[in-house]
Amino acid sequence: MTRFQFATRKKLYKNSRQGKICGIFSGLGDYLGLNPLILRLAGILALIFIGPVVMILGYLLVSLLLDDKSYNF
Repeated sequence: MTRFQFATRKKLYKNSRQGKICGIFSGLGDYLGLNPLILRLAGILALIFIGPVVMILGYLLVSLLLDDKSYNF
């Protein structure tokens, strides 16, 4: 991998400034190029169909593992 490819590679992060709870869906939306609202609705549907325990534990685990977006002013 060249330096240019390494520098332009996307990184998955949580975006707590634009997020509602922890910023997981906002950061995922930035990474995938999707509107975070679509991802939040998909998360609610997954919460209903998969189960609240699995989704809440998964959300908390991801929020602990991901770094927050750095803001350079």
